[in-house]
Amino acid sequence: MNLPGVTFSRKEGAIVKRIMEDLAIVRLVEQQIPPLVEAVAAGNGELAYQIRDKIYESESKADEVHRELSTQVAEGAFFGGVREDILELLEKIDNIADKAKGAAQLITLTDIADQKARDVLRSDDMKQFLANLDLAVEALQRLVEAFEVDRKTIMDRIHVVETYEEAADDSKHKMLKTLFDATKGSIDPVTLLLVRDFLFCADDVADNAEDASDVVLVLVAKGYG
Repeated sequence: MNLPGVTFSRKEGAIVKRIMEDLAIVRLVEQQIPPLVEAVAAGNGELAYQIRDKIYESESKADEVHRELSTQVAEGAFFGGVREDILELLEKIDNIADKAKGAAQLITLTDIADQKARDVLRSDDMKQFLANLDLAVEALQRLVEAFEVDRKTIMDRIHVVETYEEAADDSKHKMLKTLFDATKGSIDPVTLLLVRDFLFCADDVADNAEDASDVVLVLVAKGYG
């Protein structure tokens, strides 16, 4: 894998390829959140638990790849002065899967019977919020792929990740307003806190995607890209 001004060794190029594969697994974890929320909103507990278990399984696979790659980078004689940055990138990517799993745990802690809460979960704003999370992770995938292109493409795609993270943040605030407006109709307070915590945890998916893009920016500044 050769870039203008930078030549990756064969081992380095292989690791970057594995990072792309890791991101694909991580995205599979995150992409299960929308159908999970839909199942919870529909009161279909059996389906919700099935999807949650799939999330757990995919997250475990992502963890295995993360451990393998981290060990390989830490013990290998490559990546020069950016080894710690590569490890940080791997950590941020792993955090995406961790946060998706955490969000799945929260939204399935108990059956949500409150109708107003279910309406919030099935709202268009919620769908947009979850879509923005996926768009942020997808943009991160394309960003890592840009190491095979050039510096300009990397920089352009860094900004795309930031854009979707900001969109997810805006969607989160809309959801919080919708949620707390629902309290005027006496939404169950325990359910209110549960959905609120879910929103914050799920939003961390996009936050970690942006954090990963920040690490890529550091790599570019140090000559990779």
